[in-house]
Amino acid sequence: MIITLLSDFGSFYPAQMKGVILSRLQGGSGNEASKITFVDIAHDIPAQNVRAGAFALLSTARFFPSGSIHIAVVDPGVGTARRGLVLESGGQIFIGPDNGLLLPAARSLGRPAAYEITPHPEASCTFHGRDVFAPAAALIASGQQPESLGPRVRPKDLDFGEAKRTARGLEAAVIYIDRFGNLILNLQKLPGGDVMLMGIRLKRVRTYAEGRRIEPLITLGSHGFAEIAINQGNASEAFRLKVGDRIELEEI
Repeated sequence: MIITLLSDFGSFYPAQMKGVILSRLQGGSGNEASKITFVDIAHDIPAQNVRAGAFALLSTARFFPSGSIHIAVVDPGVGTARRGLVLESGGQIFIGPDNGLLLPAARSLGRPAAYEITPHPEASCTFHGRDVFAPAAALIASGQQPESLGPRVRPKDLDFGEAKRTARGLEAAVIYIDRFGNLILNLQKLPGGDVMLMGIRLKRVRTYAEGRRIEPLITLGSHGFAEIAINQGNASEAFRLKVGDRIELEEI
């Protein structure tokens, strides 16, 4: 049984979630705790950045086998009326807050079925990752079905949108910035050739190394989305762009 964790928690909070899961499974029939493999997808998602977390989960979940359980927690609404969810899609399970975080990944694998998790009355109002989502993951890992956790509901959507054709080229949005400063766009097909951004030419390439040092590039990333990069540089800083910004790529 594989359980992944993704969050904006940073240091020791994910360990508490793992401890809860292992404690609840310890001593079960066949000692389920010993059969768990934890995989940390990321815990350095920018704080409260639901869209960044959703993109990271979307880019990663498809590489895991059927039966995997994904706990994702980027949750600025923790403790409020927002629901907790367990989603089943494509043979995998997604657990986390109902703020759009889970849906792009779940939808990429199939047709999600979502069920509300009823939090325990004594759950912390500030740490549902430990007190709501980790216990739910333990229940699923022990053999319970998602529908046993609560009523079926319609989850909140999160859509990265699509690039649009303009008179001069393409209008796209920055949906993620990785640690190298590469700008990932909501564009899944590259333009036919080089393009201009803010009056600067972007060379269309297959690999970063096809460009000269500090040359601006556009390529199709391993995640399947177009990205603007600077060979051995930082495109986000160079173009002064952030997540959510819209840009126009002018065809040459």
